[in-house]
Formats: sequence, structure tokens, C-alpha cells
Amino acid sequence: MAVGAFSTPAAAHSGTTHAGTPHWLLFVLLIVGIGGIAGSVASARRGIVSFRAAAVILAGGVVSVAFSGIGLVELQVVGTTPPKLVDIYPPLSLVASTLLAVGGFATVRLKWPTKPLYAVLCVILGSWIAYPVVMPNQGYTNPLGYLLALSLPAVLTAIVWSDARGIIQSIRLQTKPKLFGIAAGLLMSVFFAFSGGTMSFNPDDGVNVPTEAFVIPYEVASPLVVWPAVEWYFPSIPFTGYISVGTVLVMGVLGSLVGLNVAVVTQQWTNSGSVAGRKMLSGSLATSGATACCCCAPAFYGVLSVLFGTAATPIYWSFMIPTSPVGGVFFALSIMMLLGSLLQSAGGSVPEPNPASPSATIN
Repeated sequence: MAVGAFSTPAAAHSGTTHAGTPHWLLFVLLIVGIGGIAGSVASARRGIVSFRAAAVILAGGVVSVAFSGIGLVELQVVGTTPPKLVDIYPPLSLVASTLLAVGGFATVRLKWPTKPLYAVLCVILGSWIAYPVVMPNQGYTNPLGYLLALSLPAVLTAIVWSDARGIIQSIRLQTKPKLFGIAAGLLMSVFFAFSGGTMSFNPDDGVNVPTEAFVIPYEVASPLVVWPAVEWYFPSIPFTGYISVGTVLVMGVLGSLVGLNVAVVTQQWTNSGSVAGRKMLSGSLATSGATACCCCAPAFYGVLSVLFGTAATPIYWSFMIPTSPVGGVFFALSIMMLLGSLLQSAGGSVPEPNPASPSATIN
């Protein structure tokens, strides 16, 4: 049984170019793209440029960030020295999991007692971080792992349908927000696939590397458990990678949240004509954009490895080892920030804390 790790890059290298492009240029394009995103938002808020011009700059910035980020990830350096400090990973995971689950539950109980699904989401995300630590053999084949993995999209769907149903239904009737949202979600999924290591246009060269194309069944031990997958390799392109039920689940969650954020903000930018509206919208969009840029933990390491080379090896291991909390914390924070941004963009759906009252209890 072939078992791959979802966080393990499909191709990681120590080269200085990607498709003939020097890595410093890819890094510059990444910075320029981030600057374009932030600049378009700030300019629209201050009325310096029109919404149409800001949208064009924003789209260019997103494309620049996505493709330069993919190029940087393709150049990331694999850690060659043994991992250190691994003994502290399990306790750190337990601490992070407890803070998120217990702290989140208590916060929801005090501030949003009528929203029990928010507390359930915090418990699920906290359990996601702790699962590889508390389960025997990291729980690769435990049914609880499948239940935990599938419960995340189910709870997220219930929250979005409950608190943002109206605006999502209105987006279905408008072409531009719908198209922008679909495009953003797909672009996010592609970026995640490359930054997470499931696809690569720069496969490793070495001994026993296949010389002929193939597509074979496969099994991947991530996220959380073993999932059926398909692996492929086309040397003439070259293009290699795999896709599993688990990767589709994670890409679907992140891509959907990013797409919904972009669709909602596009709709509001199109319909808003007031300065106050611009301030509200730009703040929401900035939150979504910043979160979308950091929700792929391996991409973060890819940038650091290109800049600092093998000196970034400890960070590599903190992402690759399943008992490390780093990847899980990145994922959990991204989910929470993207969801919170969506609910706020949907008209302040994140409820204000209720005043203390005898009736303020979780239903």
C-alpha cells in the first residue's frame, strides 16, 4: 500500500530558476502582486481610482501572487538535515488544540450564545490539530478521522447557509459576482494544489525516474487519514502529481470560502456608491485577501526557502511532520478568518455579543 503525505511537496528543489525565470524575479512579482492588491483596495477606499480600475488592478495582483507563488514553491529546498526539537511538537499541538477548542467554545458561549455551530467549529478545528498526536499510529485508518474530516465542510455549510443565505441567493442572480467568485475559487484551488505539493511542473530528476507516462491508483495519508487517490506523471510536459478525496475536500473548503468572499465583495463593490460603503468593503476585502495569501502553509515555507536556502530547514520540518501544530494552526486560522470575513461582508452576519440575560443560553 503506497501512502503519501499530503504536506510533502511533489517536487522540491534547490535550483535558482523556474522555467528559465530567476527566483528573485518571481519573488519581486509576488511582492508587486501583494502591493497591487493592497493598493487597489486603499485607492478605492479613498476614491483615488474608480471601482472598475481598482478591480482590474486587484485582478492583476491576484494573478501575479498566484503564479509567482507557484513558481517559488516549485523552487523550495528540501530539508536535508534531520529534524530537531521534534519532542516538543506533540505538547505544542495539544496546547494549540486545547486553546482553540476550549477557548473558542467559551468565547462563543459568552458572546454568541445563540450560535452553537460556532462552538462546534472551534472544537472540530482544535481536534484537527490534535488528531495525529492523540491517535495511535497518527490515526491514519481510524473511522474517527474520516468523521472529523467530513464534519468540517458539513458544519461550515450549515453556518454559511444559516448566516449568509440571503446574500448568497442574491449572488446567484447576478452574473459578474458569480463569475468572479467561481474564478477566484478555482484559482485558489490551483494555487493550493501546487503549494501543497500535490502537483508540479518541475518533477525531480534522479535514479529510477519513470521515462514513460502513467496514471495509477494511489493512496494518500492526508488530511488526517488514508484516502483513495490517482497519481500521474507525464514526462513530455513535464507534469506530475496526484489528487485524492481528501485533497478535493480541503481544496473545496478553501476554494469555496475564497470564492464566496470574492463574490460577496464584488457584488457590494458593484452596488455600493457611498464612501462609507467603500470603507466597509475595502476592509472586508483586505481581510479576505490577506487570509487567502497565507492559507497554504507550504507556500510560506517555499518563499522562505528561496530567500534563505537551507537555513530555513527547521521551518520545513515544522510543516512536514504530522505531529507539528504549524500546518494545522495555519489551516484553522485561515478557515476562521475567511469565514468571519464572509459573514461580515454578508451584512454583519457575525452577531454582536448579546447582553447578559436569563434567556441567553445555547440552544
